[in-house]
Amino acid sequence: MKREAVLEDVELNPLGEIRMGCDAYGVTLKTSFGDFDVFKNIPILIGHTDHSKCIEQSKCNRYLLLRGEFGTYILDIKDQSISVYKTTIRGENNEWSEEQAIFGKDKIHINGFSRHYYLQFPFVRQASFYEVLGKYEVLRKEQIQAAVDAL
Repeated sequence: MKREAVLEDVELNPLGEIRMGCDAYGVTLKTSFGDFDVFKNIPILIGHTDHSKCIEQSKCNRYLLLRGEFGTYILDIKDQSISVYKTTIRGENNEWSEEQAIFGKDKIHINGFSRHYYLQFPFVRQASFYEVLGKYEVLRKEQIQAAVDAL
């Protein structure tokens, strides 16, 4: 008998005031296959506590879409892995880039949300998610700096 992928609970973790009058919250997502706690200390909700505005489960129930303030992530409940759809990269001198994350050769189309998502970032297990995301950010910061230096 197959287990159904279910989002069982969302726990908010208060992170304090991120900008004047706006409290930030990280999230822990509890699913039938395990917990996603890598976003516990990352500002996902800012200025509100209504997580239904930023979390959507796919029609097939396998995936969760997490729309945070500084990134959009797709979580594979059954594999307990995470991919990045959009992220915000900050350069060394206040450069700011909100972009679709393209890293490696993996490509996947995900339907079943309110829109179609084309991922070009690999699905990564939680334990190594920030290591892989960090490598992407270092590469992008170097590219942004090279572009700035060329001006």
